[in-house]
Amino acid sequence: MRFDPRKVEQLCCPACSGRLSCVTGPDEGLVVELTCAGCGARHRVVNGIPRFVPPENYAGSFGFQWNLHFRTQLDSYTGVPISRDRLIEATGWEGPQTGRRVLEAGSGAGRFTEVLLQTGADVVSLDYSSAVEANARNNGSSDRLLLAQADMRHIPCEPRSFDTVLCLGVLQHTPDPSESFASLARYVKPGGELVIDSYRKSPLDMIHWRFLVRPFTRKMEPERLYRLVERMAPVLVPVSAALKKVMGGVATRLVPIAEFSEYGLSQKVNMEWAILDTFDMLSPAYDFPQTMDSVRQWYAAAGFVDVSVRRGINGIVARGCAPAG
Repeated sequence: MRFDPRKVEQLCCPACSGRLSCVTGPDEGLVVELTCAGCGARHRVVNGIPRFVPPENYAGSFGFQWNLHFRTQLDSYTGVPISRDRLIEATGWEGPQTGRRVLEAGSGAGRFTEVLLQTGADVVSLDYSSAVEANARNNGSSDRLLLAQADMRHIPCEPRSFDTVLCLGVLQHTPDPSESFASLARYVKPGGELVIDSYRKSPLDMIHWRFLVRPFTRKMEPERLYRLVERMAPVLVPVSAALKKVMGGVATRLVPIAEFSEYGLSQKVNMEWAILDTFDMLSPAYDFPQTMDSVRQWYAAAGFVDVSVRRGINGIVARGCAPAG
């Protein structure tokens, strides 16, 4: 994958908002670096993807899991519109979104990027981890996609320039979710929307096996933890599926495995999801579920209007609009 020099106009220096220019290497036309005209900062371009963060960072486990399971959660792979349904539930979109400019923060392997591109939207997609490699593998052929490895607290784009800023399943895994939200809010154009979802914090939600084991597993090397989950899954997935038929959702809080037989996935894909999502629950450096009140406060502090905060597939789903004035 090569970086298209024309797309540099969509980016700016995350440190000073200065204009970026392309530096090409020995291979004619191959962009290897972006330099800032303002502060002189130099940002690597690796495999056609601009990199605005250090290669090693707190999101290393996410890069590991998404490059290993680069297809697992794509609707085009599962044959089930799980990602599409979650995106539509969060945004309330109906019909094509041609011409809509979307900032996707925390893309992972690109499960929602795929759906966004199918709507006709123009997408700038960021991830803090090397998961951008997986997203490029899945969606990099689209001319309407610009990928960058970047921190959502220091976004390499012009503020107030997106019709939609979208962050699904990621805010709770940042060091300071309220700070991350405030940063995202700055990139919504007047009249545009900020759509998020997050794990929910309530006494019932906090009764879950992952909170008992995470103090230990989040300190493990990703490769070691992954091997452990991989060995557990074939034993625990059938147990969880059987208990769900008797106990419903309560079983998901008791059996230490993520399992999704209710989605209609094939046995093979369900096992892949179980391994991936269990690892995803146990490995992140940060996991900060939110209350509905705290999310409402975030939107109020940002001055957003027409705010909706409610229960959703992933816990809490919220949407608000930047004032049009």
